[in-house]
Amino acid sequence: MNYFSMLNLSFFSHQFIMLICFFISVFVVFIMFFLLFTKFNNSIFFTHFYLEFFWTFFPILLVLLLMFPLFYFSNFFPLSLLNIFFLANQWFWEFDMSLVSDFNYVFTINNLVSLYLPLGVNFNFIFSASDVIHAFSLPALFTHADCVPGLVSFLDLNFPLVGTYTVYCAQICGVNHSQMPFYIFVY
Repeated sequence: MNYFSMLNLSFFSHQFIMLICFFISVFVVFIMFFLLFTKFNNSIFFTHFYLEFFWTFFPILLVLLLMFPLFYFSNFFPLSLLNIFFLANQWFWEFDMSLVSDFNYVFTINNLVSLYLPLGVNFNFIFSASDVIHAFSLPALFTHADCVPGLVSFLDLNFPLVGTYTVYCAQICGVNHSQMPFYIFVY
């Protein structure tokens, strides 16, 4: 599953939830107008056990039905040979590419760390932080991932074009926060 299919999944989940909310709203408005404009005064309807059970059980069932798929996809992480672990420190980034083959290199140019990656390959970026909260921000791909100490977060990326991508720390993390950018060169 690549970056764009994750966007489609979130779009589908959002559209599905909005559709359910729309139908619930229409149903509630229909019942309100029905009770308001008709001479329906049946007290059994207002104190009925089955109606109270329905109004309690149906929302619980609906929330459970929405919870399980979203819970499953929130932790979905496809394994790949191209995993890159990013560890954010004050005020630099560390990389671990132990499973990545030798065509990817880490260089420093003008004291800025650079990462060289091939085009058309899915990469699993794995993030964490060692000291304070950081944020891996790749504005060219509209991508942002929080790097929190003690928490591992994942991002599946596929670079669409050859070029230079600048990565910033989007969370103010201290005095030298502005010295944390690095470059990803895609060839």
